[in-house]
Formats: sequence, C-alpha cells, structure tokens
Amino acid sequence: MKGTPDLKGTPDLKGTPDLNEVSEKNQSENESVDIYSHSKKPRSKKMLVLSICLSVFSVLLILTGSAALYANSLLSRYQYVEDEPDPDTTVSKKPIASVTDQKPEEGKAEKIDGLYHDDMVTNILLLGVDDYMPNDPGRSDSLLMVSLDRRHQKLKMTSFMRDTYVSIPGYNMYKLNTGYFLGGAPLQVKTIEKNFSVDIDRYIIIDFSAFPKIIDALGGITLELSADEAAIINKESGETGAVEGVNHLSGKQARYFSRIRDYKFTDKTTGEVFYNDYGRIRRQQYVMDTLVAEFKNVDAGKILTLANEIVPYLVSNISPDEMLTLAKDALTYMSYPIESVQVPHDELHYGETLHPAHIGAPYSVLIPDIEENTLYLNHFLYEDSFPELADYKLPSERGENQNEE
Repeated sequence: MKGTPDLKGTPDLKGTPDLNEVSEKNQSENESVDIYSHSKKPRSKKMLVLSICLSVFSVLLILTGSAALYANSLLSRYQYVEDEPDPDTTVSKKPIASVTDQKPEEGKAEKIDGLYHDDMVTNILLLGVDDYMPNDPGRSDSLLMVSLDRRHQKLKMTSFMRDTYVSIPGYNMYKLNTGYFLGGAPLQVKTIEKNFSVDIDRYIIIDFSAFPKIIDALGGITLELSADEAAIINKESGETGAVEGVNHLSGKQARYFSRIRDYKFTDKTTGEVFYNDYGRIRRQQYVMDTLVAEFKNVDAGKILTLANEIVPYLVSNISPDEMLTLAKDALTYMSYPIESVQVPHDELHYGETLHPAHIGAPYSVLIPDIEENTLYLNHFLYEDSFPELADYKLPSERGENQNEE
C-alpha cells in the first residue's frame, strides 16, 4: 500500500543484525546533538509526554466516530496485519471490548507471564515512523501508548523516550526505538513489555508522511517561531517564508518544525526552556494543542477529507471489527479525562555517553532505573487494581534525596 511500510521488509528476528548499520543509524543521531550535554538539563513540573501521534490517533477516533456511515469504507483502507503466534508468551490477545460490553467487576486484573494485565484496560502502542525507505522498516521516532481505561474511565497517555537504554529481546542493549529497526512493531512491542512488565494489546504504525497532508487539509496551522526555528524551517523544509514571530505554516513546514531538536524551545505559556529531545517533544505537543484547537472548528466536509488522508497511512494489528468498535466508542473515550506520563520519569533516569563494543561508537543514552520505572508506569496504568502498585510513590514523594545534575 502506498505510504505505508511493507512489513515483509522487517529483518528476521532470529538472524543477526548488521551492527555496523545499527551503529551508523544511532551514531548519526548522536553526532547531531548530545542529549544531556547542557550544564543543567531543563526539567518541567508538567510531564513531557505527548507526541504528534496522539493528534493523529485522536483525530482518527473522532472522525471515524463522527462519520459512522462511512466508517466501514474508510477503515477498509488501512493495512491490517494479523499477529503471528508468539511462543514466548501465553498472554491472550482478546478482542478489544466495547465500553458497554463489560462491567468493572467482571474484568480480571492479573499478571500473565510476568506482565501486568487488566481486561478493562486496552493498551495501544502508537509508532510514529519517519524516513521510511523500501526494504527498511525505518525507526520509530515517536513511541506513545494510549490506554483506554474503562475501569477508571480515563484516557491515559504514556510517552516512551526513544533514547532509553534497554535490552532488546534476542539481541543486545540498544536505544529503545532500535527494537523497531531490528524487528518492526512486534519486536518494539515485546521490548517494552519485557523491560517494563506491561501487556500491550495492539499497535498502530503511523507513517509521518501523512502529517503534512493533515495540516494542509485543515488549511495550515498558526504557530509562533523563534528566529532559529524560522531559519532552519526555511533551509530544510523545502519551503521558505517563515519568519520570527507568528506564522501560518504549511504541512511541510509544520512537519519540519515538529522534528527540530538542535535549538532550544521556549514554552509560549510558561516561558520554560527545553533542549534537544525534550524540546522536540514540547514542539510536538505545541503542534498537537494547536491542532486540537483548530479541529473544534472543522466542519463535516473537512472531517471526511481528513479521514481519507489519514487512514491509508496506517498499519495495525487491530482488526477491522475492532477498529469499528473503537470508532463507535470514540466519543465516549474522548469524553474521558486525559492523564499523561513520560517513561522513564525524570527522577528515574540519567544521561550517559557509553562506548559499547557492539556499537563501536560513542552512544548517548538515557539510563533508566528499570525496577522503579516499571512500578511507576504500571501504577499509573492500573492504579489500585494491583495491591503492590496501589501505594507506589516517586523518590521525591518518599522524601528521598535526588541526584543533582
């Protein structure tokens, strides 16, 4: 399908990866910026959590729910990939339930194969894939898990930092998003599951090629730019005309803005300054917030235009019937309060430049406290459903001293 990755090009998980190729991809990222090199890494009291994937997913739910008469036709245009049996797990991927199918007391919360699982919570991993090339699955530049929590009636968002240094099942220690390069969405899912003990029910791959089309279908987007941001957009986006101050950007310009990490980002509301990947996440959140505001004024015609632009760029193991269930429940889910976190949490990781032999180059990564982040994440997702998670607190909440940066 045009515009979507061909999953047949995914490397064989049983084979040995080309470590030089892996090293080259990761080194190219490191050469552009050191993720923790500033004298003081900026922190925010607000979680740095939302990516442009959330915007696409939210729009998808709203437009399919709003255009129910067209849902079957629209949803037939995405690429459905059926799961292959996994011999390493007995976790049952039950069909995604409707909000009306099950009462909270009927759903089980239990650990299966070491993974926290709740029948009343559906975890969907959104993978924003950029720079896709034939025979190369690309890299998951955005990793966002959307959790439909029917037990507590909440919509929860978990943003996974892609530079997190973790064990890739069947391979070695790499950055988290290397799981997608080595084995596509199935290995990316397994990597998060095995490191953080959370059961991920489904995934959606979103080709970022769709992003400019979404913006252009809305008639552009108005953003405020710094002089550095305007200059790099004019140089790299393929279009010129951006200036310091308020701009009405095209889809291509907005897409490049969302990818900038070599310049600081200043929050327009709080004045806080963010650098590198933290700045990029904030830019993506800024775009998302603006898109949501713009979407409130979208008429039915534009909704259908957006639907036709987005759906062909999706690859998912969500079946058409399940996608239709999500569409029918869209308005209910979007009425839930939204809660968001970042993993690893700021208190539960530190930055380091390593020199792994299997990489053969300096490797700037985030070193997580796996045990603490596992408790933190699953407490956020399941709250009081598991006794050992119910009372979890961050080190600062426990009164423990934090390392000074």
